[in-house]
Amino acid sequence: MPELNEEQQLGIFRAYTRWFALAITFIVALPALWAFAIRPHGTMYLGIQYNFDDHMVYAAWMKQAAQGHFRFQNLFTTDAQPGLTIHLYYLVLGWISKLIGIPVAMTLARLVFTYLSIVAMGRLVEFVTDSIYSRKLSLGLGVLGGGIGWLVWHNFGVAIVRPTPDPLKELLMRRLPNDVWQPEAFFFSSAATNSLFVVSACLILTTLVCVLRAQTSKAAILPGALCFGLLMNIHSYDVLLITFTLLGFVAALMGAKQVSKEWVGRAILIGLGAVPFALYFVYVLKNDPVFQARSETLTFSPNFRQILAGYILLMIPALVALFPKEKLKLAGWGVFVVVVLGLAVAAQSHEGDIYFMGKAAWIGCYLAVLAALYLLRPQKPGLALIAAWALVGIIAPYFPALFQRKLTMMLSVPWGILAGVGIAMVLEKRERGQRNLLGALSMILLCATGVRWLGREKMLAVDNVSNTTIHSVYYSEDIGEIVNKLEPLGDQAVIGALPGIPSPSKDEQGNRIEDSFDTPAMPDLNPILVGLAGCKAYAGHWSETPDFANKRKALGQALMSDAAALKALGITHLVLPKSGLGPQHPIDSYGSVEYRGTQWALIKVN
Repeated sequence: MPELNEEQQLGIFRAYTRWFALAITFIVALPALWAFAIRPHGTMYLGIQYNFDDHMVYAAWMKQAAQGHFRFQNLFTTDAQPGLTIHLYYLVLGWISKLIGIPVAMTLARLVFTYLSIVAMGRLVEFVTDSIYSRKLSLGLGVLGGGIGWLVWHNFGVAIVRPTPDPLKELLMRRLPNDVWQPEAFFFSSAATNSLFVVSACLILTTLVCVLRAQTSKAAILPGALCFGLLMNIHSYDVLLITFTLLGFVAALMGAKQVSKEWVGRAILIGLGAVPFALYFVYVLKNDPVFQARSETLTFSPNFRQILAGYILLMIPALVALFPKEKLKLAGWGVFVVVVLGLAVAAQSHEGDIYFMGKAAWIGCYLAVLAALYLLRPQKPGLALIAAWALVGIIAPYFPALFQRKLTMMLSVPWGILAGVGIAMVLEKRERGQRNLLGALSMILLCATGVRWLGREKMLAVDNVSNTTIHSVYYSEDIGEIVNKLEPLGDQAVIGALPGIPSPSKDEQGNRIEDSFDTPAMPDLNPILVGLAGCKAYAGHWSETPDFANKRKALGQALMSDAAALKALGITHLVLPKSGLGPQHPIDSYGSVEYRGTQWALIKVN
């Protein structure tokens, strides 16, 4: 059989990429299709099982866009605000939702951007390695790769509460690897749960492809700048991560003596695409007190061992791909290994929601990683860029800022791509049948966590409970009728509903079953009514409502008091169980009943 030339190999791989993207898109659509098919008669399915309340934040923006607004308010609070937020992604999705509805629009967007992201990842892989076999492995692991989460899998929470071998439990500090619970840090779990994460992945990957193309072409500047600008608007934290990565890329290129003024200049022009959106971000931050409060929400990164466990299975073959023969390069490889081992040991004392390291320590780690990249100096620019993303990405989540956990965004992608290169280096010269068998076994081992994510999505639908434990997956038609009545009022209506009450599962003897929840005893309807009706909530969301804990407490106390107490909080409408809150608090004691269904009632507060 004649050997294929470079153009033929590229054509084969691009065809494979498209079919692979279609297959993954179909697979991640299955949980939503399953949930829709099994929904109980007379209920609504909103297309969401995981992080239900966060999706209602997105839905609230879409609702405002559908109502004709260009700038958005935070509808999860009654605090005064100028309403300056512009989010182009949910603006366009909101326009689309006028035709097909919010749940369908969000689900279709997730599937479309899953496909486009995988195609973009395929283009990036083309810069990293030349052989078809290596490219296929790299693409597969970039999309599907994960860590050891499948070994200690839990369906709820971030703590290990189910029986687990003691040595493993102690090694992990009794906490779950982040591939169990942090979807944005992994491509496949993002594709299975959240369209915001996959559209951000698409923009990240396309920006990086444009940076590589800019080495030889000015034509890459404009699309790269547009993508980087949109990324700043849509998921701004990622711009900081990519900036850290590109500095690491420059260090690697300097080591390989491949830096050129033209290339650096073009990359800077791509970076300037984020400046207008960054300036507007600063303007909003200075002038919108509600946005300020939201930006100060504590999102500390997990213990370093949780992150290391989430990528360790990918890191081992990835480091094989970077393992050099020259002594100087070997020193670079060693520097990074020492940094990782040092952080893993130091993590023993990292307890609770606090910074793992201060500014000086983080800068020291970052400089060490830059030195490692300089010494490693991969000769292929694409490999150097992916190595920079992977190595920098391990310490980026500990940048001492409140949003640090967001800096794990799509970290499985570079480690998965490098792992594919490393495995291919080991297997490519073996006999074809043996190579394919070992390659398949490697994929099963490194991608097992993704299967568990799909299983959880199915389980949550069957049990009718979101992973939040206080939101259902299905809602009665009463909620649809109440939304229809509230929708014309828009943000003039301020709703109050009972905070959610979880329902831990119990066995026949009444004992608590760890890591198991039934349908909530009382689902939290506040975010749902905001997202679908476009009204405001007094206490709607843990991170969107400033001083959420105290406001939720005040809401509960007012519900146990009278209409005057609710009116003092600015609440205009209540959504309560149709029988009220007991004999002393029937629904008509709060005001006029505007709707009473089989489960829920809407009351206008007098």
